[in-house]
Amino acid sequence: MDALDSILRRFGLPPRLDPRPDDASGFLVPFHIEGREICRSVKKTHECCFTFVEGVLMQAVAIQDEMDVIAIHAGMFWLLCRLAATAAESGVFPAFQGPFEARWMPTAELSVQTPRTLLGEGVPFDWKSETASWITHPERQMLFLVILSVLFRFVTYHEAGHLWYDHGRRRSGGKRASIFIDRTEPSEVGFPGAIASQAREIIADSFALERTIKVLERELSLKAELEMTKVLRAKLLADEKAITGFVLTMVFLYFRVSDRSNWHAVSLDTLSHPPAPFRAKAVAAALLEHRHLSISEEAAGSAVRSAAAGSEAILSVMLGIYPNLRWLDDISTSEFDKHFNKIYDEIPQWC
Repeated sequence: MDALDSILRRFGLPPRLDPRPDDASGFLVPFHIEGREICRSVKKTHECCFTFVEGVLMQAVAIQDEMDVIAIHAGMFWLLCRLAATAAESGVFPAFQGPFEARWMPTAELSVQTPRTLLGEGVPFDWKSETASWITHPERQMLFLVILSVLFRFVTYHEAGHLWYDHGRRRSGGKRASIFIDRTEPSEVGFPGAIASQAREIIADSFALERTIKVLERELSLKAELEMTKVLRAKLLADEKAITGFVLTMVFLYFRVSDRSNWHAVSLDTLSHPPAPFRAKAVAAALLEHRHLSISEEAAGSAVRSAAAGSEAILSVMLGIYPNLRWLDDISTSEFDKHFNKIYDEIPQWC
């Protein structure tokens, strides 16, 4: 691991985090294994290594150097765990048996805070205390695991998408090492480089959505005889349409949570990443275009509508906040349409 440690230091990243079976989050070891499998699936000419790092930010990175690296900050994993655990506890997805019924009791005090603040960004996830209310209910355990799996896969496959399309080496002309930081607060890189940067992010998002959907569908097929699969099929993931809709809803939920909403005063042409609602709209457009798992055009449209409304409803109940009904409407303007056309024209250069 000396090469990995050296690469992390070179890019100013926190030290790698060696997963321990007795880790308080309970899931670092199995998801570290899955991260390594995802790396193997995108390995081309260079070795690819997955690691958790000790940072507390909601952040993930992809590095192209002497070997390729996907690094997930512990803070990202903690927040994904807490998001899934809060869903399991709150009573959302009521078909799954649990200790509580979903109750929506929003307050103005909570509603003015960002979801990531309410979810305790940077606070380590403690498996014992944060699952105590529902851990004795098997169906709630299943819900927790499938939500966490989808969120983790989307984040990790996004980074893998940069490696798959060789974005770093192509950006630098193959002359130097390169890093992509998937941060929740876009940095300013200036025009015209920002358009290319945003195009690469949209491509990685689309790659992640497709892979996450297909991996979940394959997993359910291969494990068809397991009791957990039978419950998930009966209550949530009955067919290709349901699988696609659920994954897209979780991706919308991820973007909603990751949005800092502080990009409004900055020129779109200078940002490294598109704003979170823009990214959500772009992956919805990708689904409508590609219709993963060969679902119908009608089913794809239904999945998009369900994800847009459902993710907001789920978040509102989970956190006790009022829904932000204008989250997507804010980017439904001629200015954003023109901006998307710029990105769309740039995308072929990076696919």
